[in-house]
Amino acid sequence: MIFYRVKQFWWVITCNFKQLDEEYINEYLEEHEKKLFDKLKIGDKHHCVRVSKDSLEIYEKIKENLDEYQLAKAALLHDIGKSERPLNFIEKSIVVLLHKFTKGKIRKYDNIKILDIYYNHPKKGVDMLQNYGYKEEFLQVIGNHHDKKHTDNTMLNIVRESDNKN
Repeated sequence: MIFYRVKQFWWVITCNFKQLDEEYINEYLEEHEKKLFDKLKIGDKHHCVRVSKDSLEIYEKIKENLDEYQLAKAALLHDIGKSERPLNFIEKSIVVLLHKFTKGKIRKYDNIKILDIYYNHPKKGVDMLQNYGYKEEFLQVIGNHHDKKHTDNTMLNIVRESDNKN
C-alpha cells in the first residue's frame, strides 16, 4: 500500500510535465463532456485517461458483451464530480492520510468541503451528468466506482478494477 501511495504521489508531481493524450480524449468525449473534463486538475485528467485505457485492456481480455465506446467514456468521466472543487495534491494527501489514520471515520465530517469532494465526488458526478440522457448502467459506473459491494454491472466492475490500479 505504501508503494502504491508513493507511485500516486510521483504521478501527481510528474503529470505537469507530461502531454495529455488529447487525441484519445477527443475520440471518446463529446464537446459538452470535454468542457466538464477540462475542469479537472491535470493529475486527475491523466488518472482518468489511464483508467480508461486500462479498462479497454481488461475489456479486450474478457470479451464481455459491452459497448467499448461507452466503457472508455465512463472511465474518462468516472471522477468528473471532483471538478466541482478540485483538490490540490497537498489537500488530497492530507485527506488520504486522515482517512487511513481514522480508518474512514473522518468521512462523517463531509460538511468540510475537501472531505465532501473526496468522499462524495461519485454522487456529484452523477448529478452533473444525469440530464444528458446517459443510460442507468453508465451512471452507475460514475456513482458507484468507490463502492465495494458486488454488482452485476460489468462496466462498473472493470472501471473499479482499473481505478484501483491507477
